[in-house]
Amino acid sequence: MGNTWVVDKDFDGVRLDRFLRKKYTQVPLSAIMRAIRTGEVTVNGKKASPSYRLCEKDQISVPFEDPKPKEPSMKPSDKFLEVLFMDENILVVNKPSDLLSQPASGGDDSVVNRAMSLANKTDKDFIPTPVHRLDRNVSGVMLLALNIQSLRALTGLFRERKIIKRYLAVVKGPLEGEGIVDVSLNKDKHSFKARTKYTKGKRSITRYRALRVSSDASLVELELITGRFHQLRAHLSHIGHPIIGDVKYGGRKKEAPRPMLHAYVIEFTSKDHYLGYLFGKKFTAPMPIDMIEIVNFFKL
Repeated sequence: MGNTWVVDKDFDGVRLDRFLRKKYTQVPLSAIMRAIRTGEVTVNGKKASPSYRLCEKDQISVPFEDPKPKEPSMKPSDKFLEVLFMDENILVVNKPSDLLSQPASGGDDSVVNRAMSLANKTDKDFIPTPVHRLDRNVSGVMLLALNIQSLRALTGLFRERKIIKRYLAVVKGPLEGEGIVDVSLNKDKHSFKARTKYTKGKRSITRYRALRVSSDASLVELELITGRFHQLRAHLSHIGHPIIGDVKYGGRKKEAPRPMLHAYVIEFTSKDHYLGYLFGKKFTAPMPIDMIEIVNFFKL
């Protein structure tokens, strides 16, 4: 007993073999590939290769039984999530500190779980997907895709550096002027830290600009040119100005209960893509109260 699928816009441009792997998770990959090779799988009535790129409204005939509905791996949460912008394609939120971007285990609270109840108003079959990550103890603006097309578009924009991400940080000591930190980083699997003292590593670039400076601390604006693991925290520590409260990279717990790092701007700088209507849009998350208190404490 077979089945016929009509390709919708979410799978336009997806390879045939990847489409079938997603739809038939219970069927071994070897069986899927054999069915394609022998012509048991057809596209618009004809044999097709595994690498064939599907088009919207293509009809795919398969010899497999209907896939069993899967139990959702994550459950929506009704807990509050501050929305900065939302349409049918993207969700922009202001993530609070002490909240995971996505769950590490089944019972975790996260941005994704909280976003699921909002996204049910758009595409119920797609789990909101972060296209960049904020550490649990970092607050600020965060961008999630709400469908396959926007996920592809956003991934491409980040890869091509056509989305600007800026952060605010309170750092130790007087850091004046502006500059660029161009220091390669490697992730140490044992300490779960980004290390700079390696002969080999991934090139990592951060741009910084001082906004307010005192003898004890500075408020700086940071721009990620690359997006490596713990990049901002490691780079600031490397130049002798660790983030206040960041005990992992040289800050002190008594100064602040968490790293004083906040993602405050995401800006779209390209209109040649699926989300072209967002060109020139800038989404800003206001500085959280705990960070304002630290800024005031250091008279910044």
